[in-house]
Amino acid sequence: MRKTCLVILTGLLYTLAFPSYNLWPLIWIFAVPLFFVVEDLSSARAFVFGIMAGIVAWSGNIYWIAYTVHEFGGLNLFLASFILFIFVIYLSLYFGVFFSIASANIRAKHAIISLPGIWIILELVRTYALSGFPWTLAGHSQLPLKGLVQGAEFGGVYLISGIVMMANIAIYKAIKREFKPAILVIFILVASFVWGSWRIENLDITGETLKAGIVQANISQEEKWLPEMITPTIDIYSRLTKSAAEEGVDLIVWPETACNFYLFRMWRPTSRIIKLSRQCNAHLLMGSPANEDGKYFNRVWFIHSGRICGYYDKVHLVPFGEYVPLPCILEPIFGKIMQGVSDFSKAKEFKPVDDIGVLVCFESIFPDMSRELCRKKAAYLANVSNDAWFKTWSAPEQLIQITAFRAIENRRWLIRSVNHGISAFVDPFGRITKSIGLLKEGVIVEKITKNSYMTFYTKYGAVLDWIWGMIGIILVFLGFCSSIQQRLSLRGNLVTKQSRGG
Repeated sequence: MRKTCLVILTGLLYTLAFPSYNLWPLIWIFAVPLFFVVEDLSSARAFVFGIMAGIVAWSGNIYWIAYTVHEFGGLNLFLASFILFIFVIYLSLYFGVFFSIASANIRAKHAIISLPGIWIILELVRTYALSGFPWTLAGHSQLPLKGLVQGAEFGGVYLISGIVMMANIAIYKAIKREFKPAILVIFILVASFVWGSWRIENLDITGETLKAGIVQANISQEEKWLPEMITPTIDIYSRLTKSAAEEGVDLIVWPETACNFYLFRMWRPTSRIIKLSRQCNAHLLMGSPANEDGKYFNRVWFIHSGRICGYYDKVHLVPFGEYVPLPCILEPIFGKIMQGVSDFSKAKEFKPVDDIGVLVCFESIFPDMSRELCRKKAAYLANVSNDAWFKTWSAPEQLIQITAFRAIENRRWLIRSVNHGISAFVDPFGRITKSIGLLKEGVIVEKITKNSYMTFYTKYGAVLDWIWGMIGIILVFLGFCSSIQQRLSLRGNLVTKQSRGG
């Protein structure tokens, strides 16, 4: 019973560290209870306990998936819950693998280096495996600690996750009256905070100034795609856009699929957008679906004075939301279920629009997409999304927290325009300078700076994280080999004693 309680506690602590709970200090101790559980267990039993903790953690973090596919995917609540369960089990496997490895290594002297490396590797794998889902990584929870998270310009959010895991291991060791790891972690934390605070005050982000505006219409998902909502939607965005234009903005950003029709295909509503573009004397960045040669794209248009200056089609589509993965296998089995899934095509090109690094919806959770756009000369980032799918559940807060790391990693201003919130301006240090909350209609304007600064992370990606992870794997492997050698040696000594005795 005691072990079960400690397992559940680990899962709860992880969940509570993220929005909407926001008890972020808990991430520094989340793994400690489970370390005490697995320290004397076999790898197999530790794997099971890790999965149990993961189920608790992820059920609290992504519960909204069931509600979303139930309300907007047309699935009954039982089937929607089953999909959530499968997803939770998959994510829990990463917890299982980590604590399985930890069971054999947590007492080792190298644990303070090796186990954080293993945790980082698992977060990296989760970023890429099966389309990728780097959601609520451990480091994301630490966005409030602005001094600490500035280190993301070297190793991305993964580096912050590694430091968090080091602290968990140091606390475990300190309880065991081993204080050297704690001294090391305290030194790293103090150095990180001092350097991060200095960086915020002294990094000079220079470049052309741009006055940008964000409009948030707050149109519910239930009403958004109704044919009769086309005219009222344009009315709302026209009014908000004119309000922003009155403040002398250079750019106005609308959310993903703000135009609930095929822009430049349906002439009557399109003519209103062209007229608005000519009136407001600012560049418009706006989302709409597109249909070309029988293919559908989730598109963001860049318009000025009624003319198309460029566009971006979404590259990283949402599985089971914008396309069906493995259709040959899944559609014959789940044909009726899949009928509500959109059939979008993936764009072939991935590059900035003008000098804007555009990210549509959850593309902002993938660090490599932002850094690649910056490598291709994006002077700032613009994330457009329609988070009305998630209502007031925790997903919108989680998304803005995750997305803010893209600004720090690449030292770029980030504009986030969302249909029903949370829209915001994020500066190159991850600070939200202005925002519009959930379920609110409004306009915000901010002066941002374009820049071409290239961070270590922008240039080289997660190379430091992979190195740390590989060091962790090597140390764990060497520890395993040493353990095997000791066992063989003990057996050899036992055989020798028995032989002599005989």
